[in-house]
Amino acid sequence: MKKIISLLLLVGAVSANAAHLELIVKSQKTLPNGKAYGLESGIYFELTDLEPFVMYKLQYSEDFKKWTDMVHLGTYQMAMTSPYYTWKELPPSKCFFRIVVAW
Repeated sequence: MKKIISLLLLVGAVSANAAHLELIVKSQKTLPNGKAYGLESGIYFELTDLEPFVMYKLQYSEDFKKWTDMVHLGTYQMAMTSPYYTWKELPPSKCFFRIVVAW
């Protein structure tokens, strides 16, 4: 019985502390005459439920088999914002994103 309770507590502790990744899309602003100004259109990520002082990697994949690192993120707090990526900096086809512990 103690082993079962210990296992359930361990599984609950591991799954409860998973980092959360939210994709935020930003569009470029335009003036009334139609001319664009300001930052180019692109994306950034809101990262929450992070463990402080842990190195994370933000990765993308086009097929869920090969994952490519976008950026390494060192944390000192529980939430943060990733760097901003314009559409030119991202892969041209559809892709998937994830956050994993680097080491």
